[in-house]
Amino acid sequence: MEQGRVVSASATPGSGTIAAGTTVLVGREAGAQYLKTLVKGDRVAVRYGLAAASQRAYRFALGGYPVLTGGKPLPGLDTRTSAVRTAVGIANGGRRVLLFAVDGAPAYRSGLTIAEVAAALRSLGATEGFSLDGGGSSTLVARAPGAAKVSVRNHPSDGTERAVPNGIGVFTR
Repeated sequence: MEQGRVVSASATPGSGTIAAGTTVLVGREAGAQYLKTLVKGDRVAVRYGLAAASQRAYRFALGGYPVLTGGKPLPGLDTRTSAVRTAVGIANGGRRVLLFAVDGAPAYRSGLTIAEVAAALRSLGATEGFSLDGGGSSTLVARAPGAAKVSVRNHPSDGTERAVPNGIGVFTR
């Protein structure tokens, strides 16, 4: 769309650069069904923002691939490819967060399939679960009770922490 009007529509993704001043609309489920009704020249207004289930504002957002919802693994999860994995699970009605990292050093573990990650999160009590970045980026760091410094608690694939720009931090007083 340009200047609030549809300039073209397609059922398949395009390619190449997107011209300045142009907005590409892509939808899933109900959004995709709505977009299919648009034709060249239709007026379109786009509004976006976070919609909270409660009045509290979000202080944390995380992207990942859902693997467990409503206590059940999603259909079609890979059952063949084992790899180092990092995941997060939500348990106890949202009052408990499970941080999950599978060792990557060959002497310890070859990894899990995505289906195994979902099953492991479920066995720990999670009703919702998300697969995050894995591989050499999977590093679990914590401060043991009474310790002054944090330490790596798993065995990263590279043998040491990898410098990555994302992570989940949990801090207490």
